[in-house]
Amino acid sequence: MSAQALPPGVGYLILPSVGLEAACSGVGGLDRFLSPEEKLTRRRFRTTADSRDYAASHVLLRLLAAHQLRLDPLAAPALDITRQCPGCDSTGHGRTVLPGMSLSLSRSRGLVMAAVGPESASVGADVERVPAELFDGFDDYVLNPPAAAFIGEADVQSRMRQWVAKEAVLKAAGIGLMVQPASVSLISGNDPAGRLLRAYCPDQPMVHGLDVYPVPAGSGHLAAVAARAYGPPLQRDAAEVLPASPDGRRSRHYL
Repeated sequence: MSAQALPPGVGYLILPSVGLEAACSGVGGLDRFLSPEEKLTRRRFRTTADSRDYAASHVLLRLLAAHQLRLDPLAAPALDITRQCPGCDSTGHGRTVLPGMSLSLSRSRGLVMAAVGPESASVGADVERVPAELFDGFDDYVLNPPAAAFIGEADVQSRMRQWVAKEAVLKAAGIGLMVQPASVSLISGNDPAGRLLRAYCPDQPMVHGLDVYPVPAGSGHLAAVAARAYGPPLQRDAAEVLPASPDGRRSRHYL
């Protein structure tokens, strides 16, 4: 599980929770891949959908990490995934970590996302469903003044792109919403594809200079991956990441 075993770069995957649940059904279901603590947390959710989304996001993170390490998917439950805050060293909150790696996960209304990379990448991922309308005070909380002036009043999609990108950046920094998103500016980078945004926030060294890339998330959702100087994230092949069923069907069958 050494750093030398890691393929270069940052990888991510976004899948429907029900598809991931189906793909794991032949090898023990989602619970087969969860830690005891994750199973306990799953039982606290009141609805089946929320419980499934929680479990699926953690399972996808474990499976993607195992794939990054070139391990069999069935080795995923044993990975020593923890949390650590880079600011106070607490293990009760902060960035999701595995020795030698940086990881992040997200979930939103039936869709789950995970991203992994080398420890130095400081990976952050976010996926969000685009709502019909935004909460009162959204602009003051999320947008810095230049962005608020540039985006049209009725443009929910563009506002949510800002939210998703900033959420990914703050998760990559390991400080989450302890920093108000409006204090972070997103500056267009020199990526030839025109996707790269760079976080500008000199008062927060862990945030300042992080790169963030919007990535496809399917109809009705937006997603982004943030990292520090590792180039565009690469979408992994679900059929290679997920476990094979006993009858040999490839995981793509379910997705």
